[in-house]
Amino acid sequence: MRTPAIVLAACFGLAACGEEEQPPGPPTSTIYVRNESSTEANLRIKFWSKDYLKVSAGDSDEITFVNEDKINAVQVEAKTRKQWDDCWVTMNVGQTIVVFDAVERIGCRVE
Repeated sequence: MRTPAIVLAACFGLAACGEEEQPPGPPTSTIYVRNESSTEANLRIKFWSKDYLKVSAGDSDEITFVNEDKINAVQVEAKTRKQWDDCWVTMNVGQTIVVFDAVERIGCRVE
């Protein structure tokens, strides 16, 4: 009775070895977001994406994006629900953008 179990195990082992590995995807980079403001902020990488990442007041998140050219600096825009309440910074990949309450508006800084 051991022979069928060995043959069955060998078949599964050979099937796993014959699988092709998936090619790696395009290179990506990440920036980190910390929202210290009193309102929800919408963030995006300027000129690269149309989609915004919503980060609630007091929360943190990250934006991962395709970076085929391996650039180090990006411009990040933060907006609140009010169109006129926004800020943007130029920052290096891997840094953190902090959104905070400034005088009558939100403010942005890099850490």
